[in-house]
Amino acid sequence: MPGPPYRHLGPLPDLTAEDLRGPVRTLLADPAARVSGCTGEPIGYESWSRASDGLYVVRGTASCEGGDRAWEMVLKQVRYRPWRPGPRDLARQIDDGGDGPADWAYWRREALVLASPFPRAAGGRFAAVRCLGIVPLPGDRLRLWLERADGTPGEAWTAGELLDTAEFLGGFHARSLRQPPPHRDWWCRPFLEQAALHERFALIERVADAETSADPAVRALFRPGTATALRALARRHADAVRTLRSLPAGLLHRDLTPRNLFRTAGGTVAIDWGQAGLGPAGEDLATLVLSAAAVADLHPAATLALGAAAAARHATGMAEQGGSCGPEEVALAFRLVAAYHFGLPVVRIADRLLARDAVSRAAAAGDPGTRRRVAVMTALVEQAQPDLRDTASP
Repeated sequence: MPGPPYRHLGPLPDLTAEDLRGPVRTLLADPAARVSGCTGEPIGYESWSRASDGLYVVRGTASCEGGDRAWEMVLKQVRYRPWRPGPRDLARQIDDGGDGPADWAYWRREALVLASPFPRAAGGRFAAVRCLGIVPLPGDRLRLWLERADGTPGEAWTAGELLDTAEFLGGFHARSLRQPPPHRDWWCRPFLEQAALHERFALIERVADAETSADPAVRALFRPGTATALRALARRHADAVRTLRSLPAGLLHRDLTPRNLFRTAGGTVAIDWGQAGLGPAGEDLATLVLSAAAVADLHPAATLALGAAAAARHATGMAEQGGSCGPEEVALAFRLVAAYHFGLPVVRIADRLLARDAVSRAAAAGDPGTRRRVAVMTALVEQAQPDLRDTASP
């Protein structure tokens, strides 16, 4: 099948009153509610998970003891969809291409997470979207009924709302660390243990080629020494994995991009738990901050400053909940994940640039957005260099 991103804009599936009865009664907290009709439409989105099979808003009315009541829910469908990527596909995204329970795009994971008690146990002001029902369908498919998050989407947040969420997330991590979820074979493996990293390591020498390119626009894009710093990521990878495994591990969302977050009156609601697993708190914090920084087109200094401010608020949230993980451990995981997950993809920019003809290469290298992305990625890789030296095996 074609690679990501996957787009789903199909029509609303045919739904009967029986299909809607259970989730609507749960939503309205009325075991006798009778659904009297519904309408709906697809929610346009792009997904990097091959398990995605459509997202819809569904609304209608129900007859209840006190009269008719309006309701609105989200329907998410997932399915088993095999995909065997080649090296170029793996380098594009974090997806093992496998079908095992720990693989990145395991199609049942979100349903298993939302049906478990683990997100609710760590809840508080950072909470998982409420699941109203999970229905198996023929053909290795699942239907997930979800409460619609009523709040400001992450793409529209101010810096203050992001920092508030960092604090709420700290409380979530603290509660999870106090009572860590047990091992499950379907927890997603961490960023640093994904197959895509090895395919990206194979492209590091393209950065070395870019640093010495005859094209001055390309050469100016990459600072001397960037390839050397990237080689350290590859050389110290096993040590970095070992270091992260040694840190206190709790429940992680692992996909805290702006599109998956909503700021509500009570806190922050997170949707799309398909990559949830166990790991150090700094892994989630890195995804929260650096995904938001990328959406906001922040330059290196502003990105690093936002990271520092978010780390301080995260530490406050953890301390208020009696967190057992120190800020320095969170910061260490943040820097390592930032370098490998958000910095290392600079190799793909170099590879794509060098594959262009001379005219389009010069134009792409001079693009302000490209210059900003390369500068941020380089800063994240450089920031982790002392950590890599410290984690080296004797």
